[in-house]
Amino acid sequence: MAVCEAMESFIEALKGSIQGWLGSVHEFGQLSSNYGSLVAGLVVAFILFFIRELFIRASDYSGVFYTMSTVEESTYRPYKGMKLFHTLVLYSDGYVVSGTSEKTGDINVERSYEYPGATKIRGEISGRIERNYLWSTVMNLHIVEQGADRPSTSFMSIQVSRVKFKSGKDSGKFFSTAAQSKGKLMCGRESFKEHPTGHVPFQSTSVSDSSS
Repeated sequence: MAVCEAMESFIEALKGSIQGWLGSVHEFGQLSSNYGSLVAGLVVAFILFFIRELFIRASDYSGVFYTMSTVEESTYRPYKGMKLFHTLVLYSDGYVVSGTSEKTGDINVERSYEYPGATKIRGEISGRIERNYLWSTVMNLHIVEQGADRPSTSFMSIQVSRVKFKSGKDSGKFFSTAAQSKGKLMCGRESFKEHPTGHVPFQSTSVSDSSS
């Protein structure tokens, strides 16, 4: 008998909670003259959820990507104007990003250099997708790279154009602890034509010749 009474008390309490919630919703509807604003809010929430799941797919942020970074500011003067090329292999569930990077080449005013085979500089990537509904989604990447003299850390913030990301180039910014360098970058699914070809570690080559 005590068990039945406890169940009845629980059901009555639950019913009271539901009625109280429905009463609050009804009161909101009356205060706003009608239920239009409430319905509109629910419709907007559904549309945003639909857009997120349909257009911001996890597969858009997984795979092989190529970046071309241009140094605009640095405490080491020779780095200014340098272009750096990386290949990123990423895996993402649409929110969290992980993967690896390889620095494959660079160009400065004196020479162009393609890193062959074992000399490619590898890095570990972690990151997160900043999923925005009304403006560009941002892919934030944290890269720990093993340089020739010491490890360095880089941060890439890439504004993703969802329509063009598979074949086009997306703009962003980067910062590196290597000589406090920062600048702009481009990212896409295809390698950049500006990428240097040939292993030329000690030969002076102009940027225009290397990109022709």
